[in-house]
Amino acid sequence: MRVILAVLALVPLGLLVESFLHPESYGEGTLGDWLFALLGVPILIFNLWVWIDPEIVESYFKGKRQ
Repeated sequence: MRVILAVLALVPLGLLVESFLHPESYGEGTLGDWLFALLGVPILIFNLWVWIDPEIVESYFKGKRQ
C-alpha cells in the first residue's frame, strides 16, 4: 500500500517542480493551479492519512482482519 502511495505522491511533487521551473504558467485560475487543487491536494491528504493511521485505511480497503 505504501509503495502505491509513494508513486501517487509523484504527481503533486511533479506539479510543484513544474511550478518552480515555469512560474509564469502558475497563477490564479491557471491550468496548473487547477491541476494541483484537483489532483495534488487530495493525493497529499490521502498520503498523510495513510502514513498517520495505516490500520484504519487497510481495514477500509482490505476488509476487517481476522
